[in-house]
Amino acid sequence: MARPKRPPHPMLRVAREHVRRLNMGLDDEPIHLRMLDGPPSAPRYAVYVGTCMREGDCPHGIRDRTTCPILECTLRRSLRMLLDRDGNLVELLRDGVRWSS
Repeated sequence: MARPKRPPHPMLRVAREHVRRLNMGLDDEPIHLRMLDGPPSAPRYAVYVGTCMREGDCPHGIRDRTTCPILECTLRRSLRMLLDRDGNLVELLRDGVRWSS
C-alpha cells in the first residue's frame, strides 16, 4: 500500500500570495522554497521564482527557461524573497540583483 502524500508546505501558499501581490508576471511559475537556519530573529525561508521571457532561441545558448544561470540577462524575470517564520517579507530582490554579502 502506498503511503499518503504529504500536504504542501503551508509557507508555499504564503509565498504564492507575495508573488501575486508583487505582480511581476511570475504567478504561474514554480516556487522554490528553502528553510534557513539561524538565530530566532533571522529570516526563516528563502523563496525563488524565475523564468525566461524569451521568444525563440536563447542568445546565451541555455535550453531550460527555469534554470538560467545568467543573472544579468535582460530576458530573465526572477524574484527572490526572504520570509520570517510568520511569512512576513524581510527582503525582496528582483531580476539580476544579487544578495548582499
